[in-house]
Amino acid sequence: MKYTAQKGLIGTEAKPLCYLCDSYGKILYRNCKDRLFGTPGYWTLKQCPNPECGLVWLDPMPTRKEISKAYKNYYTHHGVGEGVSKKNKSIFKQFIKTFRLTQENGYYALEYKAMNQVSVLEKLMGLLVYLQPAVKTKYDFKAMYLQTRPGARLLEIGCGSGDQLEFLQELGWRVEGLDVDPVAAEVASARGLKVHVGSLETQCFAAEQFDAIVSSHVIEHVHDPIGLLRECRRILSPGGRLVLITPNTTSWLHKWFGANWLALDSPRHLHLFNSISLRRAVEDSGLSVRILTSTVREADGVYRASRDIRDSGHHVWGCRHSWAVRRWSRFLQLFEWLLLQLGVNRGEELIAICEPNRKA
Repeated sequence: MKYTAQKGLIGTEAKPLCYLCDSYGKILYRNCKDRLFGTPGYWTLKQCPNPECGLVWLDPMPTRKEISKAYKNYYTHHGVGEGVSKKNKSIFKQFIKTFRLTQENGYYALEYKAMNQVSVLEKLMGLLVYLQPAVKTKYDFKAMYLQTRPGARLLEIGCGSGDQLEFLQELGWRVEGLDVDPVAAEVASARGLKVHVGSLETQCFAAEQFDAIVSSHVIEHVHDPIGLLRECRRILSPGGRLVLITPNTTSWLHKWFGANWLALDSPRHLHLFNSISLRRAVEDSGLSVRILTSTVREADGVYRASRDIRDSGHHVWGCRHSWAVRRWSRFLQLFEWLLLQLGVNRGEELIAICEPNRKA
């Protein structure tokens, strides 16, 4: 059953059943709004009551034809360098920048066998990263948790304007990108990157073409997550790796902020996963899970944004908060990291590292 859209609103269709297990969903939140980019409309989120699933989804859900309206003002439309302030050329700032770059290069050489011709000093500096959990998790994300294989082919699904893809190329991968947003893809192409436009299923890539596929915060945006994962399995080479990163509905900050949690992001996030439902989707697609865990990479930013939504009903992307709020958010990020070390898997993002199950 399809709902008739009012003028200016997004056309929707009813989705009463869980996408993964066909259970009838129970209402989790009502009357959610787009708190980031101002898409009109109110949205209901449902959750699967099956303890072996727990998927969260929109019901009604934007149709495939209408969903593009939710991305009219999306952040991937920004060009390279937009909104960046002028460089501060103070000696202190330049020193900090050099220090961080040296530390970063050393860490990637140690942890991911990347960055050729790294000096012993840089590697010693890289050891400091292991003492900084918040820094380490950001560096791991930039490398997409993959040991570098120089010359191996890597596809990034949802490459946006190409920041991540460009860095992975610097690490030694032979990269290609894919994005449904032609504006973002144009920005990435202007950087000299090879980028395809459209959905993965329409690209007709050759079977077993890529040695690695990475996809950060994409699977929650698609109508058919298992279809996407099956296509990833088809184009992965034997021994290849698929890295998925997506919000974690069992995170500590979701429990804290509820309907004000940033990662709900209605109406763009169509399906939201916990570790059980994500594993189920991966295995139903013919992939095997090697690693499934959570991370605190964006816990500080998620806290600040969710706090804004709770207090004012919206969050301005890229806004700056007070020193006290920033310090408090970093403390909470460290606390969430400590919970992870104690086995409480409540980080803000799920990370799944998968490989093709050739017996499927």
